Amino acid sequence: RKIWVLEWTSEKEINFFLEKGISDRITQTLSFDNILENNIPFVKGGSFGVSGNISPDLNKDDYLRTNFKFINAKLDLGWINFNFPPIGEGWFDTVYLDDELRIDTNSRDDILICTAEK
Repeated sequence: RKIWVLEWTSEKEINFFLEKGISDRITQTLSFDNILENNIPFVKGGSFGVSGNISPDLNKDDYLRTNFKFINAKLDLGWINFNFPPIGEGWFDTVYLDDELRIDTNSRDDILICTAEK
């Protein structure tokens, strides 16, 4: 299991949380048991997160592509939680520059730059 901290992205939905000051740290966890978790903790408490399944795309020769399908979405307002039907599936291509830095492009033509949590 490895936790990655988002340093920069072109994803408009994610940037909304950062630009409006709702969150100041967004993480993505990739587990060896093929689970993906995206977490957006809110500055004033609570969070929004999605989780899903991931699998390598074995049809690609370079094995850089990972397919994903979200299976759960949760909004935690600190005093009440809401579960939503998840929306989203696609893929992301990852280039690991080293053990601490990765760059992704995805099926929505977004770019993400992440560093390993310390």
